[in-house]
Amino acid sequence: MEHEPTIDFVEGIRGAVGKYTRRTPLLRSGWLSKLSGSDVFLKCENLQVTGSFKVRGAVAALSLLPADTRARGVVACSAGNHGLGLAFAAHAFHAPCTIAVPRSAPAVKQDGIRALGANVITSPHDGYDRTQAWMLDRLDALGGTFVSPFEDAAVIAGNGGTTMLEVLEEAPPFDVVVVPCGGGGCAIGTGVVAKSRSPMTRVVAVNTDASAGMWMSRRDERAHLTVDSKPTIADGLEGGISEITFGLGKRFIDDVVLAKESTIRQAVPQIAFNERLIVEGSGAAGVAAVLDGRIRGKRVCIFLTGGNIDRRLFASLGKEGANDA
Repeated sequence: MEHEPTIDFVEGIRGAVGKYTRRTPLLRSGWLSKLSGSDVFLKCENLQVTGSFKVRGAVAALSLLPADTRARGVVACSAGNHGLGLAFAAHAFHAPCTIAVPRSAPAVKQDGIRALGANVITSPHDGYDRTQAWMLDRLDALGGTFVSPFEDAAVIAGNGGTTMLEVLEEAPPFDVVVVPCGGGGCAIGTGVVAKSRSPMTRVVAVNTDASAGMWMSRRDERAHLTVDSKPTIADGLEGGISEITFGLGKRFIDDVVLAKESTIRQAVPQIAFNERLIVEGSGAAGVAAVLDGRIRGKRVCIFLTGGNIDRRLFASLGKEGANDA
């Protein structure tokens, strides 16, 4: 990692991030506040320009690349949202972009990446871990600079870091900030800012129980680089973590909890009905953790990290919710 994701680094790249991204709303949830007994707010990154917080880190990373390096292009592996963010940033900076996706990646995300002008290549694998290994074997042939969705310091600072700066500017400090977690970069960036600007705030990362890379790593005191994931609608949280994010996570993430996959499926239509917000499975993991009773605090902020959900999946989840009612 070329840079340390410090508070100074976060503040240093904030201007570049803000030039291309949206300051998303922080909304109080009467529904979740009543259910949980906490005062709950939602940071609505599902309303971000690409439908996900991931564009923040992508813009940060490209803004720091030298112009001649950008001109040679960027490459990433993504279940969808990092790819969308990097494709958006590459278009803004006039850089070629190639995104490798698992063959199971949602069509809505693949189509969005292509619409932004990036090249999409589909791996023969379903999961993120195997897709990244497949892509890295071909990196020399693909050309360009690899931009990791969770190991790059600029991505960490741009994603969780700039989001948390906005949260602290818009409301009194929270007891707990709840962040959906795949590779761990967003939760780490959130923690970098929290430890510096709001030390009383605990950062809680949420894995789905179908793919609990960070949770298992903390439990076993070693990084689970790959995970044998079960089927999940939280595709953005699927896969293992890295040695880098394991180490940073111990410093900047206070706790890791599991949300039930079944609760995530319920949370998506419940958020739509109660908050009038469209959120994908990954983005609903923090809400699911509250519904599962895994979060405790007087004042709680939940990151709704993305809203890029397939229409047919969303409709089917709505029918499930209606049947459960």
